[in-house]
Amino acid sequence: MSPRTKAQIAQLRPARRAQLLQPANIVFSRKGFHAANVSDVAAEAGVSQGTVYHYFDSKEDLFMAVFEAWETGNLNREVLAAMDVSTSASERLRYLAHAVGEYMTLTEEFFPASLEFWSHIHRDAAIREGIRRIFAELRATVAQLIQDGIDQGEFVSIDSDVAAALLIAAYDGLMLQWMADPQSVNWQTASGTLIELVFHGLLKNPDRS
Repeated sequence: MSPRTKAQIAQLRPARRAQLLQPANIVFSRKGFHAANVSDVAAEAGVSQGTVYHYFDSKEDLFMAVFEAWETGNLNREVLAAMDVSTSASERLRYLAHAVGEYMTLTEEFFPASLEFWSHIHRDAAIREGIRRIFAELRATVAQLIQDGIDQGEFVSIDSDVAAALLIAAYDGLMLQWMADPQSVNWQTASGTLIELVFHGLLKNPDRS
């Protein structure tokens, strides 16, 4: 078998990186960001530590990739699924809220490491830029759903970017409350209630389902 060319290796790189995200997620969820080491991830993945460093520059770089996959990758998949549910913007948002509620329930073990990582935002420029980019992508995705409703005459005319930021902030705030008291947050109930409160302000006709 002939050796791979540089072009072939470059094509394989994203897939190789993606293969390391799940074991990294397991390690960060179990040990937290500070206590986890790249060697822990390598052991979980069954590869050498050098292999991990071949695809990620640092523990921070690896965690950022895990965080981005958790925060934006899954949301974008749910948005695409929501687009197939209905031409109604409100139904799309209801579907998305239900999906996010389910996903948050299933991934609670990752919350502590995520919140721990956020504490580095004001101290590390690279982390701050990464988080800024992730939130920008999230806002753009949710804002587009809201803007679609405005353009179709279903929602009142508001700043869709600000509305998206407020929706995202609600979930982040709930994560903090969950950290203090996990029993206080039922993600499906909270997500459903949140979207109905949003609709009360968004829908031109509040009685509309």
